[in-house]
Amino acid sequence: MKRQNVMAQIVASARREVEKNGILGLRVADVAAGANSSITQIYRYFGDRDGLLAQVLGDMYEEGLDVALQGYLTKIKSLPSITVDDLVMNLPTPSQYASMKGQEIRLQILATSVMNPTLRERIEKVSRDQVDVWNSELDWVEANLAPGVRIDRRVFTVMLLVQTMYYRTILGDKGFTDEEYRQFLRDKLSA
Repeated sequence: MKRQNVMAQIVASARREVEKNGILGLRVADVAAGANSSITQIYRYFGDRDGLLAQVLGDMYEEGLDVALQGYLTKIKSLPSITVDDLVMNLPTPSQYASMKGQEIRLQILATSVMNPTLRERIEKVSRDQVDVWNSELDWVEANLAPGVRIDRRVFTVMLLVQTMYYRTILGDKGFTDEEYRQFLRDKLSA
């Protein structure tokens, strides 16, 4: 098999293992078995378990951010003109399961990156690139706002890109509702 095919099979197997057993449950032997390869091949291509995790988790992190952004933009770009309420109502809220699941995965990946320098470098690059994409898309949003509507785009970079709605679930009843969250965003977005 070609190197690229073997590497792709290893990455796919590692991803399945992470999704099934979590990051801490990833065993290189199980990845090798799932990819019909050997542990030696994994170490040859990825250096070690951390190298494999850096590839798989970096891919998952990047894909998660891309999917979230593209889903949001698809909704927003279908509107003839954009209001602050349109921007707010199309953002995920803390109680949405898919958004929470994505937050949990991102938190695990970020925690892993603390001790995995290769993963950290990848996440830093992906995150910086994501901010550039958001800024470019915000240029488009601002050009398509309803007449007289202005937004404070810092909300997207300061709050939405770095906030972690996951903490809302930890707070339980002492947290905030989806509507309180949306109102907060409306207030902060309105320039």
